[in-house]
Amino acid sequence: MQTKILLIVLSIAALSMASNMANPAAAIPEARVAVGASYHLGGYTLTNEEIPAIFNRLHARVHYAPSSLLGFGIDLGTAQIDVDKSGSGSESIPLFHGKFGFSGGAHLRVSSPFFLKEHISLMGIGQATYFSSENKHGASYSGFDGSGAVGVQFHIPGFGYISAGPLVYIIQGSNKHYTGGTDFFSNANNLRGWISIDFFPKMKDLLSNKAYVSLEFSASPLINASSRIPVQEFSISLSIGSVTGRLYGTQSDMDWEP
Repeated sequence: MQTKILLIVLSIAALSMASNMANPAAAIPEARVAVGASYHLGGYTLTNEEIPAIFNRLHARVHYAPSSLLGFGIDLGTAQIDVDKSGSGSESIPLFHGKFGFSGGAHLRVSSPFFLKEHISLMGIGQATYFSSENKHGASYSGFDGSGAVGVQFHIPGFGYISAGPLVYIIQGSNKHYTGGTDFFSNANNLRGWISIDFFPKMKDLLSNKAYVSLEFSASPLINASSRIPVQEFSISLSIGSVTGRLYGTQSDMDWEP
C-alpha cells in the first residue's frame, strides 16, 4: 500500500510541477534535523518588459528544529537561468542561456500548535537565496530572491501533511551584458498561490529516522505555457530527505509518527 501511495505521489509530481519553500513544509519535533535534496523549476516574468525566464535549481538543505514550533536552516547548491529575448526586430537582444552557478541562502519556519484533534496548524515560511548564472560569452544574471508564505497545514495520520496558502515572491538582480554594461531586473508578478504535499513512507530500515518525499506547486494568476516557453508564472519542485531521531534530551517511549 505504501509503495502504491509513493508511486501516485511521484506521478502527481511529474504531471503538476512546485517550489521548495520548506523541504519538507511539515513541522518536525524539537531536537531533530531534516536533511534533504531538491530539484526546483520555476518560470518568472522579469522587468516591466515582461520577459519570460526559467530558473533551474538543485539544492541541498539542512533544517534544525530547536522547538516543534520553530525551525531554521541553510540551502546550498547550484542554479541555471534561461531568459527569452527582449525587444523586437533588429534591435532585439538574443536569448540568454546560462550555465549552472552558485546558489545558496537560508530559511525560517514558524507554526502554531496543532488543534482540532491534532489535525490543523497555522504556519509561515520565509527564505532568501543568492543565485548566479553566466553563459559562455561572459554575460550573466545574478542577484537575490526571497519568498514568504503563510497558510494552513493539515495533518493526515499515516500519510503526512498538506499545506496551502498565499505566497509573496520577489527577485532583485543585475544582468551583465556581453559588452560589460549592467542592468537591474526584478520579477513583474509577486503574488502566488502555494501548496505543498509532504509524504512520509513507512521504512523500518531507517530505524528512528523518517524518510520523506515533498512536492510543491506555486502559481501566479498569469500562469501560462507555450511550446517556446513551457513554464510561465508557475514553479514546481520535488524534494527527498530524512528527519533524524531526537538528538538530545529525553526520548519518549512513543516516537514521533507523521
